[in-house]
Amino acid sequence: MCLVGDRFSGMRDVPGVRTLGQLVGDLRSGAPAPDAIVVGQGMGDYELDYLNAALARREDARDVPVLGVARTPVARSLVHKHREQNVLLSGLRALPDGRHAADLALHGENELLLDHQTGQHVQGMVVTEAMRQMFIAVFEAEHGVRFPGRRFYVVWNSMSLTFESFLFPLPAEITCAIVESAVADPERMTFRVTMEITQAGTSAACADIRFAAFDDHRIKRSELRRATSAVQTLMADRTAEMAW
Repeated sequence: MCLVGDRFSGMRDVPGVRTLGQLVGDLRSGAPAPDAIVVGQGMGDYELDYLNAALARREDARDVPVLGVARTPVARSLVHKHREQNVLLSGLRALPDGRHAADLALHGENELLLDHQTGQHVQGMVVTEAMRQMFIAVFEAEHGVRFPGRRFYVVWNSMSLTFESFLFPLPAEITCAIVESAVADPERMTFRVTMEITQAGTSAACADIRFAAFDDHRIKRSELRRATSAVQTLMADRTAEMAW
């Protein structure tokens, strides 16, 4: 059976799937233990400890294999996220063909799930954020590491995203290929990447993304100038409206 976190309660209607609360309840009530458990999304270490404790209480369930639990979040230095529950990637790795891959790792308390999670599929904004984290992580792993004395501010310039199929809270993989790059100037490097999220042999979404990585000091100066200009223009417009 496949196990998902309680956040994905809509999956309870899918044959072969249990939420954590359902499965623990089944075990406590004496229902037959599953032959094996495949861990889906929304299952962190805390939830897995709860599951293992429930299995340990049943002599006939202590040896049930729990598959797919090795999910170490990608480091903060790579994905630029401050809270572990908001990191959507684990197991970042280089592939022989030059691409990078990572596993989707969706925590039940992820910021994008706290206000809206209905039905069985994962919301599209999760896909968008996972791709954003992926291209940042690939940039840092491939290019940011070459400049240990610099900090980079990554901004995307364009994104063409196509949803091919529903993404469900089950195991999924994200791949990223750098197809164009200009990296001669470390203060401003530009990239084009193609990305895909696949699940159960099916493409859930693909994207063509262009982004730039700026030296942190350079982009902050530019951002401050533009923010100051925007405020000054806004105040001038409002002053003119009041005078009129």
